[in-house]
Amino acid sequence: MNTPLRILCLENNPTDAALICSTLEAGDIPCTTTWVKNRADFGDQLSHGRFDLVLSDTSLPAFDGLSATAIVRDHWPDLPVILLSSTMGEELAVESLKSGAADYVLKTRLFRLVPAVRRAMQEAEERTERRQREAQLMGQHAASVAHDFNNILSVIMGYSDMLLMKLSRADPLHHFAEEILHATKHGSALTLQLLVLCRKQTVQPVVMDLNVVLRDLEQMLQRLIHENITLDICPGSHACKILADPSSIGHVLMNMATNASDAMPDGGRLTIATSNVTLDEHSTQAYPGSLPGDYIMLSVRDTGTGMSEETKAHIFEAFFTTKPVGKGTGLGLANCNSIIQQSGGCMSVTSELGKGTEFQMLFPCVE
Repeated sequence: MNTPLRILCLENNPTDAALICSTLEAGDIPCTTTWVKNRADFGDQLSHGRFDLVLSDTSLPAFDGLSATAIVRDHWPDLPVILLSSTMGEELAVESLKSGAADYVLKTRLFRLVPAVRRAMQEAEERTERRQREAQLMGQHAASVAHDFNNILSVIMGYSDMLLMKLSRADPLHHFAEEILHATKHGSALTLQLLVLCRKQTVQPVVMDLNVVLRDLEQMLQRLIHENITLDICPGSHACKILADPSSIGHVLMNMATNASDAMPDGGRLTIATSNVTLDEHSTQAYPGSLPGDYIMLSVRDTGTGMSEETKAHIFEAFFTTKPVGKGTGLGLANCNSIIQQSGGCMSVTSELGKGTEFQMLFPCVE
C-alpha cells in the first residue's frame, strides 16, 4: 500500500469529516486527504489530481455516492471507492456494490473503515500485479511472433531483391516487385515496433544533445505533417545532455509528429520544444515514474481535436487505437513510452477535447 495514501473525500459535513480523519489516524493509515463538497469540485479534483482512494458520502445536496462511483468507474476504473452512509438499508448496500464500490461503511460503525481501506488497497494492488503479469506474458508472446514473422519477411525481401536485379525497369513486373519489397519493409518496421515495445530489441544509448537530434530531423518532420500545419521547433538553451539511443528518439519524434498531424485534419500548429526542468518531491507526482532531479523536457504540443479522459487512460496500452481499421496499429504511443522508459525517462500527457494535446517527455540529465 502506497504511503501516505492520497485520498479524495466527498463529504459536506465537517463533523463527519473530522471523525473520518481521526479514525484513519487512529488506525495507523498515513494519508493526505483532499476534501470536496459537490459534484463540480469532485470532477475537477479527479481530472487534475492523482489519488489512491475515494471516500464518498452516499447522500449530498444535488449529488450522491452512487453517482460519484459511476463517474470514477467510467473514467478511472482502477481507483477504489468506499461509500460512507449514516443509514444504509440492504437495498442501498447491494446497489453500492453493484455500482462498483469496493465497500460501504456505516458512519455509526466507523471502526470498519480502517480494515475496509486496507482491503480495498490490497485488492487494487493485486489487480495491478495481475495486469502486469498479463502484459508481460503478452509481451513475450508478441516478441516471439515478431521474431518468427521477421524471419518470413527476410525471405520475401531476399527474393524481391533477386527479382529486381533480374528485371529491367522497362519490364512491367519491375513495378510489382518494387511494391512487394516496399510492403515487406513496412511489415519489417512494424515488427521492429513490437520488439522495442517488448524490450527485446537492443538499443545503443549514447550521450547526446536533444537539440541536435531536433535540428537533424526538422526537414523530415516537416514532410511528415500536412501542408496546412505550421511546425515550430523551439530548442532550449540547456547545456546538459541525455543518455539515449538517437535512432529511437528519432522514431519517437516521427511518431509524435504523425499522430499530431492526424489530430489536425483542418490544419493547426505543431510545436516541438526542449527545456530544462528540475523536479522536487512534490512535482514528481505529475510525472509517474520520475524521481527528484534535473531533466531535459521534450514537449510535443498540437492544436488538434484533443482527447477525452477515457481515451487518455488507455493511449499507452499496446494495440489501443482510436484510428479507423487499417489506419493505425495501436503500437505507436505504447512503443514511444517504452523507448523513453528504456532511456530512464518518463512521459505524461495533458489534453482537452477541442483544445489540443501536449506530450511531455522527461530525460535525466547526464554530464
